[in-house]
Amino acid sequence: MEEDWFLLPFELRLQRAHVVALHAAGIVSSTEKTALDAALNGIEADFVGSPCPETPAEDIHTWLETLVTEKAGDAGKKLHTARSRNDQVATLLKLYVIEAATKLGNQLQSLVRAFSEQAIEWSNVVAPMQTHAQFAAPGSMGFWALRYAAAFRAARRILCSMIDAWREECPLGSGAVAGSSIPIDRNIQAAELGFAGPSLNALYSTTSRDEILQLLSMCSQVALHLQSLAADVLAFCQTPFGWVRYPMAFGTGSSMMPNKANPDAMELLRGRCCTVESAYVEMLFLIKGTPSGYNRDLQQCKPLLHRTVEESLSMTCLAADFIGALSFNDERLREAARAGAIGATLAMEALVLDGTPLRDAHRQVSDALSKGDDNALAIERYQTIGSAQPGETRRVAERFLSELEQNA
Repeated sequence: MEEDWFLLPFELRLQRAHVVALHAAGIVSSTEKTALDAALNGIEADFVGSPCPETPAEDIHTWLETLVTEKAGDAGKKLHTARSRNDQVATLLKLYVIEAATKLGNQLQSLVRAFSEQAIEWSNVVAPMQTHAQFAAPGSMGFWALRYAAAFRAARRILCSMIDAWREECPLGSGAVAGSSIPIDRNIQAAELGFAGPSLNALYSTTSRDEILQLLSMCSQVALHLQSLAADVLAFCQTPFGWVRYPMAFGTGSSMMPNKANPDAMELLRGRCCTVESAYVEMLFLIKGTPSGYNRDLQQCKPLLHRTVEESLSMTCLAADFIGALSFNDERLREAARAGAIGATLAMEALVLDGTPLRDAHRQVSDALSKGDDNALAIERYQTIGSAQPGETRRVAERFLSELEQNA
């Protein structure tokens, strides 16, 4: 039962909703409903937030029903009417996924805010942008930070649309696989639990774990961006670059070498992301090839889902705290920005604006570079929306911050 314990708050919500439906159907009397509600309230007060108790019960559902029956008498024996553990589990997991996704969405908001604020702060900190791990064009560390603000904003928008979709259909009342002959009003159950209505196919409801797969997919997407963040910062920390003033609250010293400081938090973040990304693949394999209807394989989804959500929330919190403490060595960045002829594209485009055909301008700048003729950086010359122009970086970052205020 211990691996199900995190679902207790949702189990209690589900039981209360089902009691309302049972009462409306005339299965339990008003007196019995009062007794059941009192029993559920007592269990909530005694156990939510506490460690999982030792029990011989097979699972959390059996444990709770037994305890309710002890407290409410024969009314507790009616609690399981017109439902199965199959639709219970499907509903519990959907409720948990919705809450977990909401928490993750809030964390992504924090990340968008943290990176947008730093994008404004660093918009004039000139730095070389890279392609193929080579210096390619001039930009700023603000432009770099905005890359992550945009990524986490996009992830949050997708996550919010998923939450809306998950709230449409409630699995409770689907029974073991085909519903029930007892005329429970499933619309009551759905409304009590915050869904738009009941699910439309009991077999799909008890078989599917689509919302878990979808949430793990989003956790994996977020982890990929966090992994890129870690990889970027670790590259910036390398001795030949020295671009970063790494906050030592997120690092350690070397046990042997007094000249070294280790960027532990980013190395650990890079590694921890792998566990989140692999969870999505593990979930795919868990449900791959399972026939329609509930199968015990699906029990393995619970611990996988829970630990992945907890890890994702922890990592996003770490990233938000870290980016707020990060700073850069402007002088080293300017030195780096003079390397690699990264102003070449701007020089070529200046010729194009003066009337030179692009291919001729490309050749002229290429020839000049081969003779050692570098071009000065001028990131203010970028003109297009979304470019590395400092004013454009600030404009977009301020837009992201304004959206967060409107959504608050």
